[in-house]
Amino acid sequence: MKKVLSSEKIKQELVATIDEMREDIIRLASDMVKIPSVNPNYDGVVKEEVIGGEKNVQEFLKPIFEEICDEVDMWEVEAQRPNLVGVIKGAGNGKSLIFNGHIDVVPPGPNTDWKFEDPFSGKVEDGKLYGRGACDMKGGIAAQIMAAKALKKLGIQLKGDLLLETVVGEETMDHELGVTATVERGYKADAAIVSEPSGPPQSLAVVPVSPGVIRMHITVKGKTTHASVRREFIRAGGKHGEVGINAVEKGMYIVQALQQLEEEWGFTKTHDLFEPGHFSIHPGIIHGKSYDVDLPFVVSDYCTIQYAVWHHPLESFEEVKAEILAHVDRAVQNDLWLRNHPPEIEFLLHWPAFNVPTDHPIVQATSRAHEEATGEEAVIHGFAAVADAAFLNAKGIPSIIYGPGSILVAHAANEYVLVEDLIKAAKTYALTALEWCGMEEM
Repeated sequence: MKKVLSSEKIKQELVATIDEMREDIIRLASDMVKIPSVNPNYDGVVKEEVIGGEKNVQEFLKPIFEEICDEVDMWEVEAQRPNLVGVIKGAGNGKSLIFNGHIDVVPPGPNTDWKFEDPFSGKVEDGKLYGRGACDMKGGIAAQIMAAKALKKLGIQLKGDLLLETVVGEETMDHELGVTATVERGYKADAAIVSEPSGPPQSLAVVPVSPGVIRMHITVKGKTTHASVRREFIRAGGKHGEVGINAVEKGMYIVQALQQLEEEWGFTKTHDLFEPGHFSIHPGIIHGKSYDVDLPFVVSDYCTIQYAVWHHPLESFEEVKAEILAHVDRAVQNDLWLRNHPPEIEFLLHWPAFNVPTDHPIVQATSRAHEEATGEEAVIHGFAAVADAAFLNAKGIPSIIYGPGSILVAHAANEYVLVEDLIKAAKTYALTALEWCGMEEM
């Protein structure tokens, strides 16, 4: 007679198996980090110098997928930038689940800023795995893959399908090349977990909501003249715009006006899963000078401010846009020059928010799995930034974030992920798949 193992016994064996795979998990994450895969569409990157890095990662992962999965699919929407999907077929009578992550990374910056000089070292020291992409998000991907491998190693037959996805294009919002392309190719599920780093404020939190982000450019025109006649356009009795106007100062006026709106948002834009003041209007880049010369002795005749606007998840792009335009217009009406020379405002992109209810079954299943894997109560909070989970949700797949690491180090020099978090994450992923997809009797 076949001995039927209890679900608790199977969970214990699964956790123990992942503990035994500890060095394999670390090695996989390290090996992935050692393969540079800078997104070739990132601003300031010479595409020809980095194109193909993402493909190298996918070709490294493909045989690992083939060992674990029943079906493996690698294809390109853009040349040399393939996506990789593996399907572990379930018995057919359970819910399906996607484990998703992106393998493109941001540029590393100067080697001299890095602890080991090589930004892609993949070295481990004092319990930390270092390198560009370690946190964002090759560590999380390694944990997902090894969670699936642990299930296979124990001979566990899930009832529903489990899909492993590693995609391109996330860092530059080229979701049509990556995550959205997977859905359009037919890879769908009843839920998804994206292994982005959950922090801040805490790594390995369950994250069911994100803000949206808008890229906005505001350009103010001035009037060039010699800087020595500054008094004419800033002092009473001067000739003002007849002589010149410093576009940089008018740009600063707009920045200050939007800082006032940002302060208001700290009181008016609140959400239970975000720290007060998280929704913000960030002036990230300011360019201003005379079009002809780059000297302070000439009055600047243009100033462009590039903004990242992080908005409340329950507000639409059109609502946020209208509020910003109205606030800028009020400021413009109070300025003598800008009333007749209003700024040009461009909204260049919008990365949508996502918002999965905290009582949704995938949130609850992941929370229970985390508690079983770590012995610690699950924390549920909002995501600081944006992620591919937004595009999965937009396609009707309830998707959350749960992953090792923190965005505080994700794009910085000496990016790292805690080794212990990799192991905890792998356990949580495996236990979540076990509960969500269901398991055939063993």
